[in-house]
Amino acid sequence: MKTTSYKISKQLLEAGFKAETDFYWVKWNEGDPELIHAKDGTPPLIEKVLAWDLETILQALPNQLGESFLQITMLGNQALIGYELQRMELSSLVDGKNESLADTAARLWLELKKKKIF
Repeated sequence: MKTTSYKISKQLLEAGFKAETDFYWVKWNEGDPELIHAKDGTPPLIEKVLAWDLETILQALPNQLGESFLQITMLGNQALIGYELQRMELSSLVDGKNESLADTAARLWLELKKKKIF
């Protein structure tokens, strides 16, 4: 299952994203973060950051902004997640080859939060 990356997960946590999840990124003493399931036991950690899947993030996004509904549009190998509003377009495009749709939806959630839309 694809979840938000370590970097995006940290940004969501700092922005106050709250939703249940069974996955989290852990950092041991050294090295890169590792994705772990909650059922996996872990020794004391330096850091533990929750990670969310696409479905969870989509449920946290508003279904509708004004008269525009949340849309996911496929553009070849990429996806655009967002809203088309009269005065502006709020959307998030898959950023790079390795980004998951969960990261794309999370970046949209972060943008909405930053603009104080919800």
